[in-house]
Amino acid sequence: RMMSGDGTSASYRVNFVTAAAGPAIACILTNPADVAKTRLNLELELQSSSRTTSSLECMRMTWVTEGLAGLQRGLKLAMIREASKNTFRIGLYQPIVDFFHSKNAGHVPLAILMGAASASGAFSALMCNPLDLLKTRLQLDGTHKRGTGTAGSAVAMGMAIMREEGLIGLWRGTAVSMVRSGVGAAALLPTNSRLKDFSAHLMPAGTVSDGFCALGAGAANVAVINPVDVLRTRLYSQPVDVAGNGVLYDGTIDAARKILTIEGVGAFYKGATAHFLRVGPHTMLTFVFIGLMRRAIQGDH
Repeated sequence: RMMSGDGTSASYRVNFVTAAAGPAIACILTNPADVAKTRLNLELELQSSSRTTSSLECMRMTWVTEGLAGLQRGLKLAMIREASKNTFRIGLYQPIVDFFHSKNAGHVPLAILMGAASASGAFSALMCNPLDLLKTRLQLDGTHKRGTGTAGSAVAMGMAIMREEGLIGLWRGTAVSMVRSGVGAAALLPTNSRLKDFSAHLMPAGTVSDGFCALGAGAANVAVINPVDVLRTRLYSQPVDVAGNGVLYDGTIDAARKILTIEGVGAFYKGATAHFLRVGPHTMLTFVFIGLMRRAIQGDH
């Protein structure tokens, strides 16, 4: 628990550092599933077909055609993105909760937890949208028009985007990304908090508790955000005309309408299995690593 005065400031500093380090380390193990999820989000784009590739088959095909480099495509940028984004998303969560609810006021209302999580999530998406966009495009198949067939690194791709679309191009899809991150955080962080409260009656606080609670929170997160994730991936990856306007979609609402009309409602859950294969273990590892680091730094056992 956080203390008052200097103790609170020190605890917040630990909070921000571990919020950045934990997800970045977890990303090393979960990036292959993230690559599969990104590619499956685009499978049979704007085609009225129910045929889909399984998550494991997508990873197997990536391994066969591209090797380990394909499975870990965009890893360095993904780690930077995880550290940067979660500094805001996870790091700001507790300070916002504490701002609106005194520690001495008893049980924190769910509305405050969800509001704090939604605010920290949306802010993280606004600040880190260029990293999200570049990560998505780096993870695409090299033959995709917006993939790394045209630019071999994050820096080269970022420069190309600014030349072709201007600086604003790096914030393409920001609105849907803020919705995704805000809604996702509102499902993830309060669920994790409530599960931790519940698990306190069943097991001692520690690594096992951190892992189980985070896995449940990850499942809630995927259920809520996968449809928004599909929209974001489509907007991030679509080609643009000479004026910098999207060729396939005019915006979030147009993308949702076309996907629903042409591909059906099931298309919003394309890549959901790969999404959970990434988010479930990633969330579990993130909070396990955060817990281990915080206990080591603060001397809590």
